[in-house]
Amino acid sequence: MTRAFTVYVRPLLEYALCVWSPCSIKDVKHIESVQRRFTKRLSSITNLSYTNRLIALGLDILKHRRLQQDLLHTYKVLYGKLSIDHTDMFCIRLHSITRGHQWKLYPNFHCTNLRKNFFCERVISPWNSLDITNDDVRSVAAFKRLVKRSNLSDFMYF
Repeated sequence: MTRAFTVYVRPLLEYALCVWSPCSIKDVKHIESVQRRFTKRLSSITNLSYTNRLIALGLDILKHRRLQQDLLHTYKVLYGKLSIDHTDMFCIRLHSITRGHQWKLYPNFHCTNLRKNFFCERVISPWNSLDITNDDVRSVAAFKRLVKRSNLSDFMYF
């Protein structure tokens, strides 16, 4: 059943995440409730808590998966894996004298909070927190491994 959920249901929940990713707590909980209901209906683990059910099934919280997909899409934009000009989306200072990697993103100044949940704004803090080395950016698979081993719990809020 878990395989069926990950093949048929989860892609519907994660389609075009960079565009529509929910930002309000109500919407995040509503999307997560789909996975929560699925795991609750499995009779062998119904008495476990939600996080323990996810661990038993080898699944991640959907909010965590959305954050991973945002970081992966950012990598693809910045490193030329997509035919999108990164200067249209991000402000980068390649030769800055800051800690961390050389691809630090900087937020653009906006007079209102309207844009704070847009893809190119919400991904800045998680991206800058990654400990990126040259080995991590040589391929998409290497970057995925970096994201999986990174601690993104500071950006997991409800």
